[in-house]
Amino acid sequence: QSLGSGFVIDRAGHIVTNYHVIEGAQKVQVSFTGQDQIAATVVGKDPSTDVAVLKIDTHARALMPLPLGDSDAVRVGDSVYAIGNPFGLARTLTARLVSAVQRQIFAPDNVPVEHAIQTDAAINHGNSGGPLLNLQGEVIGITSQIQSDSGVNDGIGFAVPSNTVRTIADELISTGKAEHALLGIVPGSATNGVKVTSVEHGSAAASAGLKVGDVITAVDGKSVTALELRAVIAADQPGQALTLTVDRNGSTKTIKATLGSQSS
Repeated sequence: QSLGSGFVIDRAGHIVTNYHVIEGAQKVQVSFTGQDQIAATVVGKDPSTDVAVLKIDTHARALMPLPLGDSDAVRVGDSVYAIGNPFGLARTLTARLVSAVQRQIFAPDNVPVEHAIQTDAAINHGNSGGPLLNLQGEVIGITSQIQSDSGVNDGIGFAVPSNTVRTIADELISTGKAEHALLGIVPGSATNGVKVTSVEHGSAAASAGLKVGDVITAVDGKSVTALELRAVIAADQPGQALTLTVDRNGSTKTIKATLGSQSS
């Protein structure tokens, strides 16, 4: 059994939570204040962003959707509220601040999630999938992870940003799956850019002619680190063309790569 949180995003009965909350579940139930548990179906799930969408069959007037805010507008020092079920204590609210932005966390399939929001609001087991709200009552993220030596809240929690949630939830509701742009390399660190340590067979990188040992020094004319390259790819769509500046054995090459697709 697994316990987590979630929130309604529309009057059609769609609920957003974390993928890891419902991972492997054969039966999912949700509960509201003053109501019995309601059976839910899994509309779609995306382990690469740790987002899942459920659906319940209930009267539209009984639902109060939460609006999604703009996570790109979040700033350090903003007041935030987290609502969830820590340790099974239903409908618990905690409040603190945004302590950092632009963090990188890793999804259950070890794919990096960019632009995560860090907060010192108390987040514990059972909070996963719940909303992180701003002062306007808008969801700016899904509380998903903590960093802790003790296994409980040490004041560092992370939320998947709402702009990522919006994109993935829309895809899951529309098609039941999420598409992610894929270059097809394993990046490593280099003093002048991103070292290509592996190239996936049949990938966009392979088709473009990237080779192990190449160093990608720039994308579309802008210098990149491994973290920045991941962020560029995460922000793009399958089919997007990139111009890569590559250092190969001391020679500079320009390589065009059309991003492939990875489905959840």
